[in-house]
Amino acid sequence: MNAYGSDVHQIVAMNLTGDVLSNKKEWEGIASARRDFIERGVLPGVEGWSRPEVVDSWARCLEMGIDPEASRLANPLSDADFAEVMDIYADLIEAARPLIGIIDDLGLSNDYIFELVSRNGVTVLKTGNMDLHQIVAKRSSMNESTMGTNAHTLCMKYARPMQLVGVEHFCSALHGIAAIAAPVFDKNGLVVASMLLTQPLPDEPWTPEYRKLLSHALGFITSICSALEHQMSFQDSLIRIADVDERLEAAEASGKRARHVLDIAIGSSDDPILVLDSSGLIQHASPEAVHLLRTTMADVVGRPVDSVLGLEWPEAFEPLMKSQGVEVTTKAASKVLGVRGNAVRNGAGEALDGFVARISEVQEPKASSSGRSGEVATITFDDILGTSLAIRETVSLAHRYAMTAENVLIIGESGTGKEYFAQAIHNASRPAGPFMSVNCAAIPPRLIESELFGYESGAFTGADRAGKPGKIELAQGGTLFLDEIGDMPLELQATLLRVLENKSVMRLGGKSYRKVDFRVVAATNRSLARMVEEGAFREDLLYRLSILTVNIPPLRMRTGDTMFFAYYYLNECRRKAHEGPVKFKPEVERLLSEFPWPGNVRQIKNAIYSAFYAAVGEEIGTADLPQYLRDGNSAPFADFKGLSYGAKYTPEGVKIEERGVLNDEPVPEQTLSQGNAVEKPGALRIPEEMLRMDAVEESAIRLALTYAQGNVAKAAEILQISKATLYRKIKEYKLK
Repeated sequence: MNAYGSDVHQIVAMNLTGDVLSNKKEWEGIASARRDFIERGVLPGVEGWSRPEVVDSWARCLEMGIDPEASRLANPLSDADFAEVMDIYADLIEAARPLIGIIDDLGLSNDYIFELVSRNGVTVLKTGNMDLHQIVAKRSSMNESTMGTNAHTLCMKYARPMQLVGVEHFCSALHGIAAIAAPVFDKNGLVVASMLLTQPLPDEPWTPEYRKLLSHALGFITSICSALEHQMSFQDSLIRIADVDERLEAAEASGKRARHVLDIAIGSSDDPILVLDSSGLIQHASPEAVHLLRTTMADVVGRPVDSVLGLEWPEAFEPLMKSQGVEVTTKAASKVLGVRGNAVRNGAGEALDGFVARISEVQEPKASSSGRSGEVATITFDDILGTSLAIRETVSLAHRYAMTAENVLIIGESGTGKEYFAQAIHNASRPAGPFMSVNCAAIPPRLIESELFGYESGAFTGADRAGKPGKIELAQGGTLFLDEIGDMPLELQATLLRVLENKSVMRLGGKSYRKVDFRVVAATNRSLARMVEEGAFREDLLYRLSILTVNIPPLRMRTGDTMFFAYYYLNECRRKAHEGPVKFKPEVERLLSEFPWPGNVRQIKNAIYSAFYAAVGEEIGTADLPQYLRDGNSAPFADFKGLSYGAKYTPEGVKIEERGVLNDEPVPEQTLSQGNAVEKPGALRIPEEMLRMDAVEESAIRLALTYAQGNVAKAAEILQISKATLYRKIKEYKLK
């Protein structure tokens, strides 16, 4: 016994499983005791905690000179040494593979590492999230002399299961994990390996729920080791059949219990799961569950289950507790949800400790919303997210308009979801009919006419022999969605007006009209009234289209929705990555809330995705945000080299109105710097190739397309040239 043993053994001994500290005070007490032990070699007693094995290990680590603050632990082995270890343990590895497969079936690989560790601390078989191994060198020898106090070394030293939680580890690099290990015995009763489970600690590891989870996990690891020993016994044929049957039954029962508890308490991150406590409060929700409920994690965790799922606790869950095969249905988040689950009971199987609910959407049969060829309208008003009064009032108004047969004009900035509203109006009014969509800004002017009205055989060179119906004709019984209506050529507006008035259409080259029953929903981010004043849009067509008008508020006018969408898309990222940051730092929340978001919901989604994949750790900081957000510049492309502009003016000299609509008002003269360009002529020498007209023209086109996010119509407006000319220039410079 070392010199510090007498101090250690004055504390009351704990049981075999090594119970976790029961409250925060004890946790902080052992952390303080560890610091005192390292600094002065004296461990004061900590009430409720006694681990002589642990403190003996601390003393050995201190004597060996192990750095308790080391950030990188264990010693990597050479390829030859590692290959030798793998060869020695080949039989044990093969026996363990089926059992590791059982662990894989649990779907816990995102939250745990399971390892089979050799006698000298080398991992010979593993599964799980190896990102948790960042502090340990790969292919290394992990023992007390290389990584300090650890569970697998102690379990093999004392030949019994051990668990170490957080501050019980000598090295602070391991304070963020819980490690649970059980020994593997050979036929002679000697310890030859250990099975190790490692898990990141929750924020409050002293809670009764977490203590219970660790207890079941310890039983699970022990049963796996027992099963592994039985497997080796089968291979060697050295244990009597009766003894094998008896121990396998015990191992199977223990394994089932542990698997049941782990499935319930942790579950698979790919499933929509809600974990409830005994009072029906939601303690945990998987990202999939939050997504299914169309909300954020903060709006689910900590709330009563009846306010989230609409099911009374515990009455509605009693059928589920009696049989796992039972499912109850409920209406939540405007969906019909099916709920199954398992009750979590105490060790005696009597008192209810909680419930794990698995939810899924019950798909109701729907009439086809696409009808004939065309876009598929999948969005309903229930899919339009946001909690602000502004957006809910807009949705309510649009829903009332949908119940009429009149045309609807949707006005909103880019990224506000105009097509979402168009599809929702269609699905609320004519769900069985086709939804035909035409983007007036994306189709060359010479093709819009044939796209809308169709054509007969021989109508023009290259026309299909059989002719082709137009989008208006195909919209029979459904909806015609005219997106970017402000970009429709003036000469076609009169024809469209006649079609809307008569509800009949004649194909190009045709001789007769065809009656069509359809509804028009148009959308624009431009001021059509101003275009009427400028002679760019027909006033009578505007009146015909805007019988009912829906103005979608920009994100900056939707109080509370900015952070709703920030956390909504953060959860969406976690669903895809199965890990990553879970919240924003306070300064990031403040920045996100104050930013004007000219690109609206589309822009905030892109920003959150960018920050999520840039972040390291559990929180997103300001350094993870896109540059334009950090600079407070509302123009997403303002950080391009050589450009300096803010929210008011674009580099092309086109002013942006407050609601984000482009116009041709004159602006103050600006000077741009690019490459070797300078603020005043003659200050620096400019390369001659940059002064060629073709180079200047190509650069201007690239900038306009970048600012317009690939929208040719907007880029042409910025450049003050026709779209036909811009298409020709794009082809000439091979820009697309």
